[in-house]
Amino acid sequence: MKSPIFILLLLLTAAPLLGQVTLRGRVIDQDTKEGVPFSNVFFEGTTKGTSTDVDGYYELTVKEPGDSLSASAIGYNVVRKPVLPDLAEQEINFYLGGSSLTLNEVVVIAGENPANAIVKGIIDNKPETRMSARESYAYESYAKIELDLENIDAELRNKKLLKPFDFIFENIDSTSDEKPFLPIYINEVLSDVLYVKDAGQPKRIIKAQRATGTNNQTVIEYIKRIHLEYSIYDDWVYVLDKPFASPFSKSGLNYYEYYIIDSAMVNGYWSHQLKFKPKRKQEPTFYGDFWVADSTFAVQRANMRMTPDANINLVSRIIIHEEYEPKGEVPNWVPVKKKMVVDFSPAENAPGMIARRTETFKNMRLNQVGTKQDYIEKEEFYLLDEVKVENDSFWQAARHEPLSKTEQQVYTMVDSIQNMPLFKTYVEVLETVFVGYLQIGKVEIGPYSSLYSFNPVEGDRFSIGGRTTRLFSENLRLGGFLAYGLQDQQFKYGGNVDWIMSRKPRTTAGLAYVNDISLNSENSEEFVQGDLFSGLFRRDLLMKLMRVREGKVYYERFWKNGLSNRVTFLHREMDPYGGIFPDGRGFNFAYLSDPGRLTDIDTTIRTTEIIFKTRYVKDEMIVDGDFSRNSFGSKHPIIEFQYTLGVDDLLGGQYTYHKLNLSYRHYFYMNPVGWMSYRIRAGKVFGNVPFLLMEVHPGNEGYLVGRSIFNMMTRYEFASDTYASLMLEHHFDGFFLNHIPLLRKLKFRSYATFKAVMGRLSNANRDVNRLNLFEPTDVNTYPGFRAPSQHPYMEASVGIENILKVFQIEAVWRLNYLDNPQARRFGLRGGVAFYF
Repeated sequence: MKSPIFILLLLLTAAPLLGQVTLRGRVIDQDTKEGVPFSNVFFEGTTKGTSTDVDGYYELTVKEPGDSLSASAIGYNVVRKPVLPDLAEQEINFYLGGSSLTLNEVVVIAGENPANAIVKGIIDNKPETRMSARESYAYESYAKIELDLENIDAELRNKKLLKPFDFIFENIDSTSDEKPFLPIYINEVLSDVLYVKDAGQPKRIIKAQRATGTNNQTVIEYIKRIHLEYSIYDDWVYVLDKPFASPFSKSGLNYYEYYIIDSAMVNGYWSHQLKFKPKRKQEPTFYGDFWVADSTFAVQRANMRMTPDANINLVSRIIIHEEYEPKGEVPNWVPVKKKMVVDFSPAENAPGMIARRTETFKNMRLNQVGTKQDYIEKEEFYLLDEVKVENDSFWQAARHEPLSKTEQQVYTMVDSIQNMPLFKTYVEVLETVFVGYLQIGKVEIGPYSSLYSFNPVEGDRFSIGGRTTRLFSENLRLGGFLAYGLQDQQFKYGGNVDWIMSRKPRTTAGLAYVNDISLNSENSEEFVQGDLFSGLFRRDLLMKLMRVREGKVYYERFWKNGLSNRVTFLHREMDPYGGIFPDGRGFNFAYLSDPGRLTDIDTTIRTTEIIFKTRYVKDEMIVDGDFSRNSFGSKHPIIEFQYTLGVDDLLGGQYTYHKLNLSYRHYFYMNPVGWMSYRIRAGKVFGNVPFLLMEVHPGNEGYLVGRSIFNMMTRYEFASDTYASLMLEHHFDGFFLNHIPLLRKLKFRSYATFKAVMGRLSNANRDVNRLNLFEPTDVNTYPGFRAPSQHPYMEASVGIENILKVFQIEAVWRLNYLDNPQARRFGLRGGVAFYF
């Protein structure tokens, strides 16, 4: 009897344990791969459930569990997972995808919304909370950028061109319960970051870098610029050069509505969770949530997502996740992790690209004595050749967090792709299309855009050019071209030699010669010749061409502080070319070397010049290519100064003169009403010279928009020996059109410009050029040039851009100097311009 009774008692004691299941796991943001803190994990229709901890982990033990377990959080879609009834312990992870934030109306009675009071506390305290408030700081940064392809459907994978790459698609990550993606690129950078208050921007000293897919530094830096430096405490967070209003902006209460959702202990501080959403549609805003410490008003975690209807091109998602923690006895809140995700989608359901950047922070040192000295002594690297590290064991030890299994496979996968002959062929084809040159061994042929063109003087023009590659020499490049016009039956040609004397500091030298046709009187140091001979999209005006023979030798040096210097020795001959009148006469150029003798007329120009050029840009990011430099811009102005000395009787030069020119250009944001750019130029010519050697103010005889020229002015209509010009351009970024219901969906953007130039001629230069001066009182005078001396030449325009994302149309008004027979008061111009 004892044995059955004992068994019965044992069963009765164990009965409460039968049917119990322990569930544990993590709730993860699908896009950032970070835990979703204090989210809900529950069985629907019951009171059984729990909340995740600050890192998104949960554990739940229940009797008689349901068929499925759900996870939810405000701002995310609900996700359900099956539960196995006969397994006592199970791990169930949830990946939550973001949804548009919708909250029921909140009614606040007798007082201010308490969420607004918390936000005001954050705003008032952020001058002391943000990292830049510290006297100094230093830390080690590990930054990882990953590019993934998404929306790769089976039909695309079965394309003939991609069939040889079937093995790649085996690496598609479909194990994380989110839509599949294919990692194609990873860049890892380990660096030390130093900051000293009032000494400038933080310095980033790169210690090691590793990248898959490409070693092209220009490509790497361009990818990095997807994620520019920012702070969530800034009033505006810039992504792809687009400003978004921060929820912690001084004017945040004008852009967002805030709601208190929860309160809990986080990092030892009583903290509040707030949700925020934009007040209006289609403004550059975010929605999301954040946790803030009650006593210090320091943000501990933030999750922000771009509002889906924001007026930004090709981008469907921008996600920002940040974590902070207290450090030291007096709470200094320092960053632990920052993550940004940018999802590029050219069209719905089309293959897109996801760019993810994660940065973690280690060995944070605040206000230490040695930081200032390190800041002074250490230099930043923009050229990273000497800091690349490919050793696996080094990176395993250096990473702040390990790579995922999928990320580890990327290195192997990309290496396999690059070793395929077919892939190399595809790359060569794409480089030919986008670069414009076809590589054949040690030589590149091109650019293909100049193979054929047309103008009234040469008729059909055919051209072929080429240049050597690094396979020929890493420091020496040879190039040249040959062209022929069927109508004038004349050959044109040119050649150049470029020599990189040193890469650190960048020092170059070279020589060039060209015998060709030009629409411009500027030398090659002042004007970069493009494809000017297409004859397309031009107004029906006389084409004033010149035959130019120019040879030059140059030397250039780039310094580390943003300064560069260039000296050029140049000889040039210009001869008006081609019959632009029915009787065969050419360009109406005539210079009186002796103003008292009308028989002593020069119709050609020969000049020898020595040119000194200085350029300065603070904090400009420069990446050196094989034989060229690529600028990724700067927030600071670009300043250029040029001095030209014309020498008489040297290599046939006919004139002695001095030319000074100063240019200053910059852009700045005027949030929330867009951004403005401006260009200022001023200069003076000392000496008597033909008007073609003065400042010939750039006109536009085409129907395409030109940013740095006067669109309603004709070529050679105005010239000055003393001048100053101003060009203003303001882009409203949808500030007005976003508020018009019918236009809002089209995402058009408006802009406006104003351009003016003032100049004059000395009496001496007026005398020697009087045969070419325009006389408005003589209707029979061929349109010559004049100086805008009585009052500035002015024009203004309004336009709409972002038409089908890339096109623009502009209405331009010429405001004065309408007495020229070729002048038009109004014109329409079109163009192509892309801004995110």
